[in-house]
Amino acid sequence: FNETATIKYIDPSYTVRSVPANSADSLYCLQLAQNSVHGAMAGMTGFSVGLINNNVVYLPIPQLVATSPRQMDPQGTTWERVLAMTGQPNTATIEPVRA
Repeated sequence: FNETATIKYIDPSYTVRSVPANSADSLYCLQLAQNSVHGAMAGMTGFSVGLINNNVVYLPIPQLVATSPRQMDPQGTTWERVLAMTGQPNTATIEPVRA
């Protein structure tokens, strides 16, 4: 056979959703945004806003990430890509290599 084939790969980690946002999504995002601003204006830092048992709550980021199985190397290529794409400075501390 003398046919050409095109193969494409889509990384599923970049796929967020496959349908447009509906009114429930918009309301949920509005609630998260309003509560994020409320927390920030109240002087809170280091938190995320989430929904637990149908209540919008403030979640301390250190406790969220403490039990996460995911870790990122602050000197790795993935973090360097994040910094390059967002234009952030690299504030990760570099520990000296001990011989």
